[in-house]
Amino acid sequence: MTYTAFDLHKTLVDEEGYDPKSDEYYAEIDKRMRLEFPHKFDKTNDINIKGESTKPTQTVASATRSVKQSRKTISLTPSEVAIAKKLGVSLEDYAKQKKYMKEV
Repeated sequence: MTYTAFDLHKTLVDEEGYDPKSDEYYAEIDKRMRLEFPHKFDKTNDINIKGESTKPTQTVASATRSVKQSRKTISLTPSEVAIAKKLGVSLEDYAKQKKYMKEV
């Protein structure tokens, strides 16, 4: 389409004497481009006889994102707290180990 527009410009300016700064020039370019590429401009071709669109629909990602929390808390049950104290392990270390075991 670009090369056709360049060719039309050259024809209109050099051979037919149109002023490229005038509204008539742009109207003529528009008219001739629509004649050359009716499928690119004619909006009635986008709808078939049943009224359904013939253009493919574009699938895009959702506008919202599900953001994972960067910090996950591990809760210990009272029996886990008792076991950690009996073993002499800090609650933080016990929770880290519990998290590790869940991931495996």
